[in-house]
Amino acid sequence: MNSKAAVPPQRPARVCVVGGAGFLGSVLTGTLLDDGYQVTILDAFLYGDESIRNLLGRPGLSLVPGDLRDIAATVHAFRHADAVVHLGALVGDPACDIDERLTLEINRDAIGKAAAIARGLGIGRFVFASTCSVYGARGEVLDEASPLDPISVYARSKMESEQLLLQQSGHGFWPTVLRFGTLYGRSLRERFDLVVNLLAAQAASRGEITVFGGGQWRPFVHVRDAADAIAQCLRAPRKAVGGRVFNVGGDEQNHTMAQIAEIIATVVPGVRITVAPAAAQEADYRVSFAAIKDAIGFTPQRTIADGVAEIAECIAAGAVPDFTDARYSNIKALLNGDAMAALTGAGLPAAAAAAPVASAAG
Repeated sequence: MNSKAAVPPQRPARVCVVGGAGFLGSVLTGTLLDDGYQVTILDAFLYGDESIRNLLGRPGLSLVPGDLRDIAATVHAFRHADAVVHLGALVGDPACDIDERLTLEINRDAIGKAAAIARGLGIGRFVFASTCSVYGARGEVLDEASPLDPISVYARSKMESEQLLLQQSGHGFWPTVLRFGTLYGRSLRERFDLVVNLLAAQAASRGEITVFGGGQWRPFVHVRDAADAIAQCLRAPRKAVGGRVFNVGGDEQNHTMAQIAEIIATVVPGVRITVAPAAAQEADYRVSFAAIKDAIGFTPQRTIADGVAEIAECIAAGAVPDFTDARYSNIKALLNGDAMAALTGAGLPAAAAAAPVASAAG
């Protein structure tokens, strides 16, 4: 039976955010609650639950602690949703390089299952977080029709997830794939393994930064702009976004790493910049963001300088006493905590096991 038939049309939309306690997910959850949505978070809380503690008790919020590979947990989280935003994944090259098989199981295989569950429940909207790193290392400016050439396990897992998801388009199921530029900025779940955040924190705390290479291009987007892009896709007419792929960011935020260092130097005066040789192979790409602007009018509202200023201010104020702490890095958290044990079959981390469970009907 299609569960959507029982939902009164005057009720706010019900969105399940897979990975809602993460760097982007925690910001998005707050945004959606502010917009009047009912939100269910499906999350294994690998990195703890601190990011959503200030959201607990807000009307419309439900939690389903669980592994996104768990079909029963996924069905439970999806069963009353009108839309799914799938952010859940192992994120970043170092974290994904630990175990390629595990990465593909989490980042790729679980997506196909989630899409099938959503279709079976009659959920028409499914927004999937991908990455511009699927383009690899290319010299020209790339758009959504450009060939994909991922050079990392993480990027390949996202490319193959896109393919699995889009193959299921149609018959009432209309996924939207969002290829985000490299995220930066402050979040309820702080991360300092992201290049802008890391360099800004180093500049503010140590007065010096090291840039490897410097000539490689990357597109960037603030985490709050990324959340706004998802919210706009949820509000947009289905025909504008359904079955489509969009790069998410702004043309003016394509920067070389040397340019990022220069921006940091303008925000944190006196910082010393050292340029070191680049790694043997690094992603290097510039991206066009015209499609999402034309389709739904999305343009970023924040700049790299804004993000650097946020980080510098929080370091100066002591809001983050030690930005090198393992909890602020995906790879360090996986290696130093119980998260990897949970992923490989030892059960949920303590934070997830202790988290309250509420139905999506909440």
